[in-house]
Amino acid sequence: MADTAKAAVFVGAGKPLEIQEFPVPTLAPGAILVSMEMAAICGSDAHALHHDSTPAPMIFGHENIGTIADLGSGPRTDCMGDPLREGDRILFRASPCGRCLNCARGNFCMVPPQPGFIKSDEPPHLQGGFGQYLYLNPNPWLLKVPDDMSTERALVSVVGTHTLLNGLERMGGISLGDTVVIQGSGPMGIGGLIMAKLLGAGRCIVIGAPANRLDLATEMGADDTVDIGYYKDAESRVTKIQEMTGGKGADVVIECSGAPAATEEGLEMVRFDGKYLIVGPWTDYGPQPINPSWFPRKAIKATGVLASEPRHIIRAMRAIHNMVEAPVEKLVTHQFPLAEVNEAFESHEKLTAMIAVIRPNA
Repeated sequence: MADTAKAAVFVGAGKPLEIQEFPVPTLAPGAILVSMEMAAICGSDAHALHHDSTPAPMIFGHENIGTIADLGSGPRTDCMGDPLREGDRILFRASPCGRCLNCARGNFCMVPPQPGFIKSDEPPHLQGGFGQYLYLNPNPWLLKVPDDMSTERALVSVVGTHTLLNGLERMGGISLGDTVVIQGSGPMGIGGLIMAKLLGAGRCIVIGAPANRLDLATEMGADDTVDIGYYKDAESRVTKIQEMTGGKGADVVIECSGAPAATEEGLEMVRFDGKYLIVGPWTDYGPQPINPSWFPRKAIKATGVLASEPRHIIRAMRAIHNMVEAPVEKLVTHQFPLAEVNEAFESHEKLTAMIAVIRPNA
């Protein structure tokens, strides 16, 4: 193992990520070292890149898959009790603390910082996926990837799908045969499509653009798509959804686009006594106009979600491995070496990529 490792570092809003070199850290008791296979660019990474409030310096990358480079005195089994050894592929995150109010309520634990959200100016430095190695603090949460599951397919378990599974669970689920409208055709939207189909949706309609993303949505199981390049304004899109649902509206609408005005538009698409799940608006665009009368007049149940619990990652990986027939590995459309990390972000922001990944050790 080399003494140093390279990583792409966020150094300030609006600036290109810089490739920097760091010492490979010595493991504390219970910590492990991961050799990074793939790290996906998440929409939150792209938003953080332009925000003055994003702490710097930092190594992004929280949608990760890697191989165990050094177990040290760390866990010898994963969260399912399966034995671990160096060279195994794993999904991972910091373990819930088990002591905070969120843990007590079964919600997302925010006490231990997660990989990809930790400043890199102090040792052990390498705590984000956009680096050749990633240091996991003592007693991490680990899930071994099955040997017969491709790396791309396993990565999809932690890109959109697990968060949408959590959100749909919090929302009260999908009833068999429901019509589901998904606002947004990016990775989160496709994650919502995959989970909605798994949970029994009878018809899924994906709203988005460009055409290559809508084509992928169809390949992943969308029954219909609505191209915002053709239906350019909210009124025309709402009218189209009403037409497609016989004037009733959708049973469930999932907002995955993050567009500032999408929430008001989506509320108009929900049927009476329907459900609305809000996932996309991670970036704070400030106050947006929303008609609150939609909620009582249509008896809408609206829910938001942040990330997921470990159980959702387990279920997402198992489902994608054993139950999803669609070729979800095709969602990983662009792969970049570490040196081309800024080109990777450009492909994400210009929507030429569905999922753009960094391969730090390619």
